[in-house]
Amino acid sequence: MRTRTGRKEISELDIEYVLKIIANNGFPLVLSVYLVWKLEFFITEIVKNQKEFSHNVTAEIKEIKQTINELRVDFAKNQ
Repeated sequence: MRTRTGRKEISELDIEYVLKIIANNGFPLVLSVYLVWKLEFFITEIVKNQKEFSHNVTAEIKEIKQTINELRVDFAKNQ
């Protein structure tokens, strides 16, 4: 796929380009860079999920506190 300027998008690596990189830099280096790139993706996903989990836990705690306060008010009214 080409952009408006006629350049290939970075996400689309053709096999010749990958083989050229491997030939010039060595397989272990290219593999290491690829694995670091994938690891960064997974860490980003973990952080995103952790933030979402934290938000959900905070919302649940607020709901529990509200319910406890409502129970205290009802209990005080009935005494």
